[in-house]
Amino acid sequence: MQAFLISALLLAVFVAGGVVAIVTIRGRYRQAEAGAGSWETALAEYRALRDKGVLTADEYRKIKVLVEPRIDSDGRRTGAGADQMPAPRRCG
Repeated sequence: MQAFLISALLLAVFVAGGVVAIVTIRGRYRQAEAGAGSWETALAEYRALRDKGVLTADEYRKIKVLVEPRIDSDGRRTGAGADQMPAPRRCG
């Protein structure tokens, strides 16, 4: 009977650890998804300022180069804010 209780306890600990791992990974994934839109939001705000005449077209172009991430030949994102964006998914 004691061996059964120990086995059940170990199984419960294992399942609880798995649940914690899943919740942690899901939280990090959602946080990465939320960060992905931040550069788009910032760029939209700068575009609105350009449309209102607060920024010139040249200033907006320079800001866009700094804010918008680029994808290099290896498929990695580069530029400001690239560390906040999730890596692109590859199929195959």
